[in-house]
Amino acid sequence: MTLVPRSEFVSAVTNLAAEVYDFHERWGVEERLPDSAIERIKIRQPLLREEMGELDNEIVTKDETALAEEATDVAFVAIGHLAALQELSLLAVETVVAKNAAKTDATHYINRETGKITRRDKAL
Repeated sequence: MTLVPRSEFVSAVTNLAAEVYDFHERWGVEERLPDSAIERIKIRQPLLREEMGELDNEIVTKDETALAEEATDVAFVAIGHLAALQELSLLAVETVVAKNAAKTDATHYINRETGKITRRDKAL
């Protein structure tokens, strides 16, 4: 599998986010949701669970193209969660980006069992 150039990946994900925004505007998604951020996400969670289930199904079929499309559907709905959270999402995105950008070999390691980037024990 070939690594996609950064500029192409960032452009594709930017296009995805722009379409989420346009889709929500076109369908008036935010206007139909309650004011509470918690309630907004409670309403949206079944959408994300459905997309995750479809992604899980594509792992079984081993159709890599369909798998990529389902992973993108998951991202579309997850980005939709951010859009539904409106101004709360802006600071949250900045916080999560900064937190992940600060992770280095000195502070974290790749857990071989899970593949997760894990914080190193501070006592070490």
